[in-house]
Amino acid sequence: IGTKPVHVLTEEERKKVPEMKDLFVDVGLSGKEAGEQVRVGDPVTLVQTFDEVGNLVTGKALDDRLGVYVGIEAVKRLAKEHQADVYFVATVQEEVGLRGARTSAFAVAPDIGVALDVTIACDIPGVAAHEQVTRLGKGVAIKVKDSASISHPGLVQFLVGLAEERKIQYQLEILPRGGTDAGAIQPAREGVAVVTISVPTRYVHTVVETAHKADIEGAINLLVAFLETCHQADLRL
Repeated sequence: IGTKPVHVLTEEERKKVPEMKDLFVDVGLSGKEAGEQVRVGDPVTLVQTFDEVGNLVTGKALDDRLGVYVGIEAVKRLAKEHQADVYFVATVQEEVGLRGARTSAFAVAPDIGVALDVTIACDIPGVAAHEQVTRLGKGVAIKVKDSASISHPGLVQFLVGLAEERKIQYQLEILPRGGTDAGAIQPAREGVAVVTISVPTRYVHTVVETAHKADIEGAINLLVAFLETCHQADLRL
């Protein structure tokens, strides 16, 4: 993806962030060849590898590949005998309107909805502690609220109790801006009690999203514990 080189920008142009209309995709072909091989609507993605760096993992689309991974691993570890009927859905188009979650929640009509997602970890230089939202290596995040949904207080308390009982490190999350599929699940049909289990992640929406292995494992363990005992949750709170 390219734009006008900084070397030839005017002083005024240098002060502005490039707009979408100022960008182009160089596919390495002549204009004629590009016109023959590339059509309007063809998808484009950035190439990046998945890497492990010490206790961290980094790569593109951890949002929300991590959510899918946490769900798959939890289902694998879930006890064969449990009280709840569990539906695991890998939803589509969350970033452009929670669309897969909306249709899935309508079809399943769940009593409880648990969104599995990443959340921002701003534990980086220049960000005050109260603005960091979460920190890597400090545990799975139990969401209290974001700009799309307010988690059911009873479910938040239940997850906190499970985490403390099973010695799972956790942190409470309040996200000022942003949301998850819980925002579409919550108003489905007559309304659904929702909560989000989040994996703290740095550099969200870039090709170097970064998460801590221990936080991922904590999310899996907390989800397994919840699925095995969620029939005991008090939704009257």
